[in-house]
Amino acid sequence: MRLKQAGQIAVASVLLTLCAAAQADTLLTIYELALRNDPNLQAAEATYKADSLIKQQAIAQLLPQIDGSYSYSETDSNTAGSQFSSSEVSEGSTVSTLKLDTERDTESFDLSLSQNIFNLAAYFGYRQSEAVRKQAELSWTIEQQDLILRVAEAYFEILRVQSNLSTSVAEEKAIAQQLEQTRQRYDVGLIAITDVHEAQAAFDLAIANRLTEEVNLGIAFELLSVLTGQKHYNLDNLSEAFPAVKPEPEDVEQWVEFASKNNPSIQLAAQQLEAANQNAKVKTSLMLPSVKAIATYRNTNNDETKSLRSSATTFDTFNDDESTKFEIRVDVPIFSGGQKNAERRQAGYQRVAEQARLVGTRREVLQVARSSYLTALTDVARIQARKRAITSAESALEATQAGYDAGTRNIVDLLNAQRDLFRAQRDYANTRYNYVVNSLRLKLAAGIISPQDIKDINKWLAPQPSTLSNVITP
Repeated sequence: MRLKQAGQIAVASVLLTLCAAAQADTLLTIYELALRNDPNLQAAEATYKADSLIKQQAIAQLLPQIDGSYSYSETDSNTAGSQFSSSEVSEGSTVSTLKLDTERDTESFDLSLSQNIFNLAAYFGYRQSEAVRKQAELSWTIEQQDLILRVAEAYFEILRVQSNLSTSVAEEKAIAQQLEQTRQRYDVGLIAITDVHEAQAAFDLAIANRLTEEVNLGIAFELLSVLTGQKHYNLDNLSEAFPAVKPEPEDVEQWVEFASKNNPSIQLAAQQLEAANQNAKVKTSLMLPSVKAIATYRNTNNDETKSLRSSATTFDTFNDDESTKFEIRVDVPIFSGGQKNAERRQAGYQRVAEQARLVGTRREVLQVARSSYLTALTDVARIQARKRAITSAESALEATQAGYDAGTRNIVDLLNAQRDLFRAQRDYANTRYNYVVNSLRLKLAAGIISPQDIKDINKWLAPQPSTLSNVITP
């Protein structure tokens, strides 16, 4: 039974031994890989480049339009007919046959120049395209900033699960040792069988917790691979010297003001409203007259040859026509079955919807900024409290162990004290990782997150020996 238990505990040791053998990746390395391989960022960049061309298309409607055409044709025709003639002098009539061959070559060249003089729909379409271009740029910016947070979340989630797994393995080993001691005491009649059952139940629960954390670790690594497109096996850990400081400035309203001015999600919603405003103007302008100036140049050459086969007579004709035309064209929409009016009303409702979305986005962002500030501020105090809780739990465990050895405390008290210590260690590590991620969430809400934040955190990462390899001896 003891060999089986030792083998179960050794699973996690083997897992982290393999991790330790691999080259560790830093947060900065993971971020650089994600910049090159994250599909969401690649899609956002391609969308930005595609939508940037919409402005060029809209400008084209305001600039002169030049169109040219050229055509060349050859026509061969054969005509056969009869000619009747009669005379009062001579009796009867004369019939003659006419056979005419015609060859015609036609070459034509047209060139036209047009320019909108008055076209409000084209002008407001240009204004709309500018808002669409800014939307694409802001969407790309949002994705770039979001990638920083997603990389940090995935990275520190792995560190979190590794820490939990390390604690679970340490707890499993400690309970296994306690279970062994309890059995020995029961064998010599010092304790009742109930204590053995309590220790066994605690050991079984510890095994279940360790197995859960092993699965969680595999899942966390897979989630990181989604960002980078590569497999990762070992990450640098956060140094114990990493400082947890309060957000600067220490004023929630200043952070809210930062968010109101700099958050790209608010700016994106504002540009979507601007695009909706311009679209409403476009739809309204389609119901107004438009004026266009058009200049056209045309040159046509005709070369025609007619031959009478009966008399071997040939007639050649050549025409060279050249013309220039200037015109002012006014287009007045009169009735289109109500389509334009329906489009105008639809655009108006869409503008109202974007106004509501802007208000909702602003409220949500400012709420997130306040919540993130309070969370990051609380994390600083929570880290110190969690650290003191470890010291208290260690003292409590020592006292409980002494009481158990003296017979004044039972096995349940001892197991609970051990569990409290491991929980305190786990909570302390989790709170430190939470602080890092929540600090980035605050900067993201304020719109001031940047790759420099990744570099600053990366300075506090260093390869460290696995906690599990220190706890377990296979």
